[in-house]
Amino acid sequence: MRDATLLTPRTGIALALTLALVGCGKMKQSDPHDSVKADARTKRQRAACGSSVAYDRLKGLMFDEAIGRHNGDRANLDTLADYSFARMKEPIVEGWDQALDITRCKGRIILDLPPGTERAFAGERHLQADVHYTAQAAADGSGFVYQLKGAEPIVVKLAAFNLTSVAFRPPPAIDQGQREPAASESTLTSIGRAAVPAPLPSVAGMPSPPESGERFAPARQQTTRLRRALDQADLEHREPMADGSAGGTAVATIRAFYTALGAGNGVTASAQIIPEKRSSRAFSPEAISRFYGRLPEPIRLTGVVPLARDAYRVSYRYSAGRSRCNGSAVVSLTQRNGRDLIRSIRALSGC
Repeated sequence: MRDATLLTPRTGIALALTLALVGCGKMKQSDPHDSVKADARTKRQRAACGSSVAYDRLKGLMFDEAIGRHNGDRANLDTLADYSFARMKEPIVEGWDQALDITRCKGRIILDLPPGTERAFAGERHLQADVHYTAQAAADGSGFVYQLKGAEPIVVKLAAFNLTSVAFRPPPAIDQGQREPAASESTLTSIGRAAVPAPLPSVAGMPSPPESGERFAPARQQTTRLRRALDQADLEHREPMADGSAGGTAVATIRAFYTALGAGNGVTASAQIIPEKRSSRAFSPEAISRFYGRLPEPIRLTGVVPLARDAYRVSYRYSAGRSRCNGSAVVSLTQRNGRDLIRSIRALSGC
């Protein structure tokens, strides 16, 4: 009895603890749902700091700041923004404000500029800066709203940018570096430039050869007709010809080409081009799909006007994001195996 009396208090406490553990089954463990939530939160924060969407929005902030300081043509900076690419080297999540749901990040942002712009940036094609930025969820659920600090070295250079967009805007589905067609090919290569040789100079005291004026008369007449057609096209607003009318099969090819561009369908678009050009950078299915398939506002054909038997002036519009193009071009066609195919496209408006 003496031993039992002495052990009763300790035994009672131990017994109570034992009963409590038995009643619970085992000691309480962490809720697995908490771990899942923590992992999801970590992934969300990393995406906020290191995703392509984040970089694109940071790029937009830099260009908006540069435009605010720019005294030149805003359209050129908008175009430069559309054809530049932002990336981040070693993005890091610095912290998270739980009350405001703000993720703090840092990294080295790199702005890759399109070919042709380096002469406006002292030979540089990659602008860099160490930045700090925050991401806060938008109230409307549209993603993150960003704030950026430290991008001043890039913004200053962008604000001083003064290169016209023609110098760097990529021209997919437009011929470049191709020899000028002869006048007999019925192709107008540029406005105000005649593919006609200069008159032969006369020698003092001697008459010009009688055939000199006759030699170039057909070429001059053709150039005059093409110029007049262009002038008339500028004054008129004609509807595209119906496929069943004169020249309808050529117009059908042009329509099929631009419809395919609007759908980002490089295979169908490239099939409307002469075979020897389908592997070129401008007319390859991959290049066409890559450019036209990503346009926020797809290209749309707005008019077709005949200039000559196998040449048409087309007008179109599209948007690459911040910039817009209301363009026109001369499309020249030829027949292969009884089918009208596009031989060349020459832009008249730089886009």
